[in-house]
Amino acid sequence: MSKVNIFIAYMLSERESRQFGQMANSVREVFRPEGKDEKFFHTTLLFIGWVDESLLPFIQKHLARIAASQKPISIDINRLGYFYNQKKHCLKVIYAVPENIPEELRSLCMRLYEVIGKPLSGKTIPAISPSTIHFTISNRLKNRMSIEDFRSLNSQVQPFSIPVDINAIGLYYCKDPDHRYYREICRYPFQDGER
Repeated sequence: MSKVNIFIAYMLSERESRQFGQMANSVREVFRPEGKDEKFFHTTLLFIGWVDESLLPFIQKHLARIAASQKPISIDINRLGYFYNQKKHCLKVIYAVPENIPEELRSLCMRLYEVIGKPLSGKTIPAISPSTIHFTISNRLKNRMSIEDFRSLNSQVQPFSIPVDINAIGLYYCKDPDHRYYREICRYPFQDGER
């Protein structure tokens, strides 16, 4: 059976993506991260990883049910964050995130994990775990930045506020090992979601 590398996410709308792209470019001008710049702005709600293609109907069925009962969630992306590489002692990802992540969004991620992730336990590579909400700006940073570098540069970034309405979820296929290209498998609007 063939395997696919998949994840469940909210992809920013065209308007949201345009605003986020402008902010990301200004952040990159300040940070000069010399990494892989994200072009498909999204937040992963559940990373599934490599799984047998035969399990797609199970995932799609549960994803459709969850979306049908989910109300839209509004967030405000307004601060920067990072993931740190403990082994190399430097930043590995720069991202943007809401200062306050609504409980509804945390609950949605946990529901996806409970209903889809847990039943797939032992059937995916890597193992599935609950997601950390973030919108990647740049990753695989070549420029070895410390936490102190981040704090100093972050103070030079112009304040930003990007309102986002999470009103649908989709299942996406990573088309290459570097996660540069994604293909939408399916997309489900939330209850009272996309119009």
